[in-house]
Amino acid sequence: MIKNNNNLNEEQADKEPASGKNNDRKFRINLHVILILAIVLIAGISVYRLVKWNQGTRLSDDDMDVDASEFDIETLDMIIPMDSSRLEGHEDDGVTTILCLGNNPFSDDRSEDGLAAKIGKKTNAVVYDCSFPDSSAACKYPVYNPEYTRDHFNLYYVVECFRNNEFTAINSIANDEPDPRYLESVDVMKTVDMDKVDIIIIMYDSTDYNMGTPSDNPDNPNDVTAFTGGLRTTLNNIQSTWPYIRVFVMSPTYAQYLDEDGKLHSGTITDLGNGTLNHYLVKEVDAAMDCGVSIIDNYFGTINEDNYEEYMADHMHYNEKGREKLADRIADIINNRMGTVSSAAE
Repeated sequence: MIKNNNNLNEEQADKEPASGKNNDRKFRINLHVILILAIVLIAGISVYRLVKWNQGTRLSDDDMDVDASEFDIETLDMIIPMDSSRLEGHEDDGVTTILCLGNNPFSDDRSEDGLAAKIGKKTNAVVYDCSFPDSSAACKYPVYNPEYTRDHFNLYYVVECFRNNEFTAINSIANDEPDPRYLESVDVMKTVDMDKVDIIIIMYDSTDYNMGTPSDNPDNPNDVTAFTGGLRTTLNNIQSTWPYIRVFVMSPTYAQYLDEDGKLHSGTITDLGNGTLNHYLVKEVDAAMDCGVSIIDNYFGTINEDNYEEYMADHMHYNEKGREKLADRIADIINNRMGTVSSAAE
């Protein structure tokens, strides 16, 4: 049987449109795939460039003497010049005299290799080290508790001894301590002439953080049982009593927390209930700024998470290189950045 040509043509015509639709569908599907591949490619290139940028440029052999730990560090230093009005009536004897207050950074080594002695050498100053081991910026009790006499070694009470020129009680308490450094420090306190002191340096390590002391009390910024409350109250007392003395607060450096199982935890990420250690740093900067005194950020600017192994003897104490680095930091500021300004209207 022979089919009619007209019928054949009609059948072909019916098939052709269907074939065209399939081609269009395949074209559209391929276009979608191409777009998806293009997006994936662009995203891949972006991720590669970001990773490459974060890695930076590898130092060449000629650059190996560069201290890479200094890169990408922004410190929270705030150095405030002395207002000349605060020096009125004060006689300068021509000798730079520094009083060091604090805890272990100073008290761990009271010899010629200690932090206070190194600062004296680098600034050509007379330095008095009146620090107490394991003491803190905060007090344990809001008012003195005779059942806890060690509060006498904390910052607030040490400064009160100077303000009142009374050392009987702290001498008696230090005499009961088996560690001779307590009594050594009190003996030095008795020899200090506050009229001749030009600079007070205050440095406490991570002790307040390790003890779980509150970093601050939002309801009472002068609460002496809080880290910044004890500091803020004492700074105000220093300035009201000796307005001619420059004050430098040196922050804690990076440190680790040693738990009861002997495991170490980074202070940057470990919150013991009152914030991480760098949270204490930020609060300390705020307190110093509130009081108008200079603050030196050691956490990021001196001994940090990148270089601590070189400068620390353990999780929170410094070796001789660490004390040298801390002394270099403060000495550079004392030698080069102790300006004086006048607040009087011109």
